[in-house]
Amino acid sequence: MRGVPTLTSGRRSNLEIASVSASWRIEFGILTYLIVLWYNIIDFMYSDETQTTDFETPKTSRPKAKKWFQRWWGRLILVFLAIFLIIAAALIFYVAKTISLVKSGELTPQEIFPRSLTGDLPTLATDDDPNWGPKEAKVVMVEFSDFQCPFCKEVKPVLEQIRRDYGDKVRFIYRDFPITETHPEALLAAVAANCAHEQGKFWEMHDKIFDNQDNLSEASLKTYAVQIGLNNIQFGTCLKSQKYLPEIEDDMKAGYAAGVEATPTIFINGVKVRGALPLATYERIIISELSR
Repeated sequence: MRGVPTLTSGRRSNLEIASVSASWRIEFGILTYLIVLWYNIIDFMYSDETQTTDFETPKTSRPKAKKWFQRWWGRLILVFLAIFLIIAAALIFYVAKTISLVKSGELTPQEIFPRSLTGDLPTLATDDDPNWGPKEAKVVMVEFSDFQCPFCKEVKPVLEQIRRDYGDKVRFIYRDFPITETHPEALLAAVAANCAHEQGKFWEMHDKIFDNQDNLSEASLKTYAVQIGLNNIQFGTCLKSQKYLPEIEDDMKAGYAAGVEATPTIFINGVKVRGALPLATYERIIISELSR
């Protein structure tokens, strides 16, 4: 059995490298400025207040009482204040960088808080829904998808790459979540895919639908059924009866219960990942779960 593959996200573009480099230069510059400013303040506070010149003679007087910052406890306060400011500045830089990575898709909130927003695997992972990968796999991925959703189409090649790289280590389950308010043909497409699943050709219909996402009429779906080698009479009867509507409704109820609000939403061992994100994002979670 081959070992766990390393990340295959590829090299960053020159623009990305330049952007990251510029970001860290700005942060380093701000930190340096704060340190220099603090040094100048301390230097001013502890510099001699009485300066003499050739034109004046210092007056003799009673020693002045030390100011608070000249006392031992005052100096201690200043030291702690300096440490606090440095830590606060570093924390601000860290939060800003983390937010930037989340917005770019290089990091997900679930990687920061690994067990937040998780779904219940025994409920999400079903045996009757279309799937690939070994049942005893250590990592289980459950996707809630919409056949008319452009982002679901966008994530399709990423999931295909995961299947090629981790097919013997990951179990993947497809569940329907048609959002009919914005995708009026998604429900009929989901029924068609389930009818194809009945004849053992779900993935062929799955690919055909996504490849022709702009043309999902009933007539077109019947044409696709013939093209992938389905029994067209059986398929037509199944499509007309809509007998898989309860199955689709069960998928949607499970999705809502798990916190699905949009598609695609994918759970990786219960870790919720929303949206069409880069391959590296999914790989980091998969490798992390495989190494547990």
